Amino acid sequence: MAGIFGLFLLSPHFAFADDFGGIGGDALGQRVNGLTSRIIGTVLPAISCLGLVYAAILAASGDQGAKARMVLILFASAVGMLAPIVIHWLQSAVGTGF
Repeated sequence: MAGIFGLFLLSPHFAFADDFGGIGGDALGQRVNGLTSRIIGTVLPAISCLGLVYAAILAASGDQGAKARMVLILFASAVGMLAPIVIHWLQSAVGTGF
């Protein structure tokens, strides 16, 4: 057991799982940021629009709960659209500064 611990102590690449091929570290952070921006920039607005269209169709058909659904969809859309601002604020408060 002491030999394994000594191996990790003397070779920091194994001990700290450094980047061995562009997978971790900065490359992973860039991929995650790209995926996040695509989700927030394209998927979220599309889902919001589809939700509003669905609620409008329900309202046109005379559904009594359509107004409540529209309010919930608008609230969820506002929270989703404000998500990048909140995330940036939290990152700046913590000090990571992406």
